[in-house]
Amino acid sequence: MIKRAALWTAIIVAGLIGYAAKHAYGMSDQAIYLAVTAIGLVIVSFHFDRRMAALEERVIHKDYSGIKVAIQDGERHKPQHEPPKSLIDGGAVQSFITAAHEVLFEDFRWFGAVLNQHVAEAWAIEELNDTDVRGIEGPEVGRRYQVYYNACKMGTMQVTVGGHEWIFRPETFAENRQAQVEIDLDYLRFVPFDAAESLISSIVLFIGPFRDDGEGARSKAASVAAAALTGHLWESVRSPDVDMSFEFGTEGPYELLRNTTDHWKANGIDPLLKWAGDRP
Repeated sequence: MIKRAALWTAIIVAGLIGYAAKHAYGMSDQAIYLAVTAIGLVIVSFHFDRRMAALEERVIHKDYSGIKVAIQDGERHKPQHEPPKSLIDGGAVQSFITAAHEVLFEDFRWFGAVLNQHVAEAWAIEELNDTDVRGIEGPEVGRRYQVYYNACKMGTMQVTVGGHEWIFRPETFAENRQAQVEIDLDYLRFVPFDAAESLISSIVLFIGPFRDDGEGARSKAASVAAAALTGHLWESVRSPDVDMSFEFGTEGPYELLRNTTDHWKANGIDPLLKWAGDRP
């Protein structure tokens, strides 16, 4: 704001100087106009150059040394889950909550714990006490998570109701369950490919169809993850001056997740109590 005021002050001063010169030397209006315009363009150009230099300093010359150390050498973050007791407790708008949201909320009670036991060692998924998430068309309802790689806070993940049938008949969601998972990560290019692939493929595997074809489901999950990571790498190389974030989404009936949590329930296991929502 101060810099903008200074810019306008300089332009006004230039105009006053031109006005004084006109009366002192009998210069024509056209000559004064051209002179003032030239001075204004010089001032604006100088201001623009300074803004561009500041932008280049932030984008092109950003120092990532601290980020790299946290990713490569930092101690793994131990997840401290804060699961909301209910959708309302997590901040969701009550008028948005349907029977479909309640079913999904219960089904994903241990999603963070499941992922922590299946991703590469450095990852940590930590549930947040937040159920007021962002959808494409506005506020949504679901669960949110913080994602860490070793000591680096990488980004967030959220789970919402998938599909479209539930919108008009939410009471039928239990018969045809669909979830949508979206993850948004920074600094992923500093993470080893195998580790990045383990996170994305695990999400796809647990959210997609599974049934009795476990090998086929794992192969498809690996292919989807590889394609997403390759696309991210391509864009990062294509635009090296831009700090690219990795955005990925997948949708499915989350059959393997339900199988896993049903197994825990049948054996009286609460992973949040037994393993603190982390790996054993």
